Amino acid sequence: MGALVATAAAVALMIVPAVASARRPTWYAVSSEVACVANHNINPTLRANHANVMRLILSPQEAPAAVGLRCVQDAYAAGFRVYISFQFDNHLTPSQVAAYMAQVLPAYAPYVWAVGVGNEQDLSMPTAFGQGTVPLTRGGRSIGQNYRAVWNAVEPVLVQLVPQAIRVYGEFSPWGFAALQSGFAHRRPPGVQALAVHCYHTKVGGLLQVPQEAAWAGSKHLPLWCSEMGPALPRRSLPKWIVPDSWASYNAALAKVVKKSPDLKMWGYYYDPGL
Repeated sequence: MGALVATAAAVALMIVPAVASARRPTWYAVSSEVACVANHNINPTLRANHANVMRLILSPQEAPAAVGLRCVQDAYAAGFRVYISFQFDNHLTPSQVAAYMAQVLPAYAPYVWAVGVGNEQDLSMPTAFGQGTVPLTRGGRSIGQNYRAVWNAVEPVLVQLVPQAIRVYGEFSPWGFAALQSGFAHRRPPGVQALAVHCYHTKVGGLLQVPQEAAWAGSKHLPLWCSEMGPALPRRSLPKWIVPDSWASYNAALAKVVKKSPDLKMWGYYYDPGL
């Protein structure tokens, strides 16, 4: 969950979810974000987790400096599909977000397999880092409506600069399903090729809501991607909204969800050594 999960969950390196299901999602995305933005080669971590996708979140403070580019190049050269979610500051207008994406995309364009527009833009932070302190609700419009306006402005930029990349809509937090749906209220957003949500095991929304979200995505003839997820292993302090898990209990819950979600095409594991 980017910055939010850093206070929410403890995860262990190189533990592959042992989902006992005959049907597994096609894509398994692993993120070792802190190491990647420091330009470390994270291919050993990807291989140890049997990933076929390397996902990276880039904040507005990082992407303009082409942070993590060498890590991206290493993953690409090793045959991993590179999936980058470009976060933006919520105070920007749609045209400003489009200009920002046009600025930062070219450095990464040769390597990306999928591009996510935003990262948990349905949340706001206590600092200016990432999506910033301003909520995406403004002008009497909802989060979903404002995100849709950003998408409408950014999608032509993606088509122009990264025509080979899958265009990923959403990237919302575990509580962002209503925002995802509202963007489709009148008509399908242009150029959407995948829907992404973050599927941490929370007490409301999150992992247990995935079957509902996947069925809804399927009704739109789109795949659902759980682009960011992982267990909250027991420790002294966990937020009240998250479900504490062992790896065994998390994998059991995940297996049940996967079995009920034929339209779920990606699962993930977000690892941060600072957790």
